[in-house]
Amino acid sequence: MSRIRVALLGTSFARLVQAPAFQRHPGFELVAIAGSDAAKTQRIAGELAIPTAYGDWRMLLERERPDLVSIATPVFLHHPMMLAALAAGAHVHCEKPTAMHLGQAIEMRDAALAAGRVAGINHEFRFFPARAHALAVIRAGGIGRPRRAEILGRYPIWHSVHGRAMNWLADAARGGGILGALGSHHTDCLRTVFGEPEVAWGSVRVQQPRRGPASEGASEGVATADDACTFQYTFAGGATALVDLDATTPYRFERFEVHGEEATLRWDETGYRLWRLAPGADAEELALPADLALEPVAGEPALIAPFRRMVDRLHRAIALGEPLSPSFAADAVPVQAALDAVRASSLAGAPIAVARVPEPVAR
Repeated sequence: MSRIRVALLGTSFARLVQAPAFQRHPGFELVAIAGSDAAKTQRIAGELAIPTAYGDWRMLLERERPDLVSIATPVFLHHPMMLAALAAGAHVHCEKPTAMHLGQAIEMRDAALAAGRVAGINHEFRFFPARAHALAVIRAGGIGRPRRAEILGRYPIWHSVHGRAMNWLADAARGGGILGALGSHHTDCLRTVFGEPEVAWGSVRVQQPRRGPASEGASEGVATADDACTFQYTFAGGATALVDLDATTPYRFERFEVHGEEATLRWDETGYRLWRLAPGADAEELALPADLALEPVAGEPALIAPFRRMVDRLHRAIALGEPLSPSFAADAVPVQAALDAVRASSLAGAPIAVARVPEPVAR
């Protein structure tokens, strides 16, 4: 079979993480990239040896007719880009957070199903070995019935006005905010353990609103998108989970814990070490199965290694017709429903039921 022709929409995460992963897979051919700045995009294409570059993503779709479009742009562009890519006959892989709201996510899902195209969502954190093995241990009964999880995240992104400059991540109108950026991953993690959340109670806030120029030529502004959030989910059967994220701290730290009736599992932010903690015993570091091992390269962005697993799954889904996981329909849309409930709860100051995702309309 000939290689699958891939086009990238976006020049930030797509350049740093996605391009290397696609280029290292023998089943893909990276043929084009589009960005909002034509000159910058042309320069990036040259650095990455991508044959063509566009300052207009619609022109890319029209001229290149790629087999797969990978969308790695600000969130407000995901909906129009995915619909246009599907209309052009392409399979689609979309970065998280999925969309601006659940209505868009459902429309994107339904368009992919109607077109008969593969549609993926980039929850590549699933492939970190510690998280993947933790889920296997839980499902095998290794901690008893899971009843509580806690995820703590501290990130030195906007710890002062001289942190990251004003850009779309600080703009709510373009889909910015830490809830979408990382809360989407953490919500996906929790639902693989407990099932879909039924109720959300959240606080979504801007703690350090000033965004100053971090470098010459950067813009200043006032953030409208959240830089901190705290939320709790309640699941069927009474299990609960707490997530507390703060992107205004001067240091980085992450901790993941799932508490069961018999023991707790804990993994660290790197995703390569897992511990089991039981009453009256020292913490036991669990060996990670060889088939979960990744191959990080020193000096490269840490997410390239797990994203390569995502790329391989995309290839098997497109080339061999294997079911894709994580997928847009099964994973992106319910995560969007949960995030919407967190935001609604923050505005209401009260718990909010997570909307049930309607089944696709028969066509």
